[in-house]
Amino acid sequence: MIRVLQTLSMEVNMSAKKLWKPKTLAVFALSMIVVLIGSMFAVRTVRATPGSGITPETLASGNLSDPISAKFKTEFGNVKADVSKTTLIKYTIIPGGVFGWHQHGGPLWVMVVSGSLTFYDSDDASCTGKVYQAGSAFMDPGNHTHNARNEGSENLVIYVVFMLPEGGAPRIDAPDPGNCPF
Repeated sequence: MIRVLQTLSMEVNMSAKKLWKPKTLAVFALSMIVVLIGSMFAVRTVRATPGSGITPETLASGNLSDPISAKFKTEFGNVKADVSKTTLIKYTIIPGGVFGWHQHGGPLWVMVVSGSLTFYDSDDASCTGKVYQAGSAFMDPGNHTHNARNEGSENLVIYVVFMLPEGGAPRIDAPDPGNCPF
C-alpha cells in the first residue's frame, strides 16, 4: 500500500511539473487577461416583454396532410409561407391589457369582434398606434416585431387564425425595441 501511494505521489508531482511549463503558464495567464478585460465591458441583457391581462382560448387547431404554399402581399412586403398547421384562438383582453413585444412563426389573420385593438410596429420611431375597431380585420405577416394593446374602457375580443409552417411558433417573444414609452 505504501509503495502504491509513493508511486501515485510521484505521478502527481511529475504531472504538476509538466502542467506548469512556461509556455502553458503564458497561455493560462493570457487567457485570464482576456477574461478579465471581457468582463469589464457591460453586457446588456435582452429581455422579453411578457403580456398581461390576456385570456387565450384555443377554439380549433388542425394539421394539413400536405403543406400549402401561400404568398401574401402586405404593407411589410411579400410573405411566403408553407402552411402546415392552422389554429384559431379567441383572445379576451381587459382594458389596459397588452400582448408585449413579439413576432409570429407565420402569417395570421386578426378579426376584432368587440372593443378596439391598438397595434404598434417596432419599426415606427414615432410609436404611432394603428387602431382597429370592432368589425375590422387585418393580416400580420408574422415576421416583424410588434405589440398590441387594449387602450379602451371595455374588454377587447379578437379571433386570430394562425397559419404556421412545420415547427412554427404562434408567439416568439421579442425584446422591447425602445421606440415606445410603455
